[in-house]
Amino acid sequence: MDHLYDFLPPLEPWMPAGVAAQLAGASLLVLAVAVLPLPWALTGRKPGLASAGVLLAITLIVLDVGLATLRSGFDGVVVGPVGADVTVVLWVLVPTFLYGCLAVLSCGWASGAAAGLLVLASPLVASSTYAIGPWDAQPWWEAISGLLTCGAGACVLVEAVRRPVPRCASRLAGQRLTVEGSGRSW
Repeated sequence: MDHLYDFLPPLEPWMPAGVAAQLAGASLLVLAVAVLPLPWALTGRKPGLASAGVLLAITLIVLDVGLATLRSGFDGVVVGPVGADVTVVLWVLVPTFLYGCLAVLSCGWASGAAAGLLVLASPLVASSTYAIGPWDAQPWWEAISGLLTCGAGACVLVEAVRRPVPRCASRLAGQRLTVEGSGRSW
């Protein structure tokens, strides 16, 4: 057993295994698009300038690895991401940090669960727990990450449906609350 068929990310030496690299690349491209509105969806507030910069960097990193994986699958040879070594390391580490921060900043149980599931689906957690081993020993470990990501998406949908009123105290700051019938306000 070796890592000859490991396609995420594809590294030399590498042999394609069916359309696995294309599917993985396409799913990373979808994830890159979904990362952009994630802070709004999980915290209910827009990120600041520094957070937006980090968010854009993470989106570009996931997009770069996704495109490289997709191109490798189509070409049948390794096509590395731009800045291959640095990009792959950042792809493994940085999204996990983002999802962890969003878990802490989330304002509802569904948002917190979504961020927690994304942490579990991240490359850092996957590669150090359930994705250990070569592709030929665990050929579809990505399915576990995919199910965790789908679970996170379901949690975001639940939160979007049940969030008709502001749910965070920070959003209520500066607003006066009036108790009906009493004429008292805070």
